[in-house]
Amino acid sequence: MITMRLLLWSLLVAAAGGLAWGVGWIGTFQAWLASLARQPGVREAFADPEYGRIDALTLLLSFFLLTPIGALVLAMALIFVLIAVALLFEPALRTLKVPDWVAVPVVLAGSGCVAWAASGLWLPQSLQVLGLVVRAWSVYFSGTPAPE
Repeated sequence: MITMRLLLWSLLVAAAGGLAWGVGWIGTFQAWLASLARQPGVREAFADPEYGRIDALTLLLSFFLLTPIGALVLAMALIFVLIAVALLFEPALRTLKVPDWVAVPVVLAGSGCVAWAASGLWLPQSLQVLGLVVRAWSVYFSGTPAPE
């Protein structure tokens, strides 16, 4: 049963990738990543001729090893906050005689609105880090710094 699910998910991912390739989204995505690597604060990163590739590899290893741990901690914190807000919000729904299951979609929609409203706080730093990772990838795997 597990192998059938794995096969189904593999086929879905392959079909989505083929569709994205056929429509031309892959080229657009690559151009967007290249523009992130050309940001003013990122453009000069890893330019040292002796240690630039080593610094790029260090950043890539750190990013790909520590990101799953950070994502797990962030997901656990988000789940805790969502449960706490749902438990606080549920008595208000009971007084309005609304079913209990409505609390979860309302809290999820509210947290999405809060994340969108606060995107000015976290989005620029996230794009900066993504630009550094793309720049490190291009420097390390091309052997020479990416064209500016």
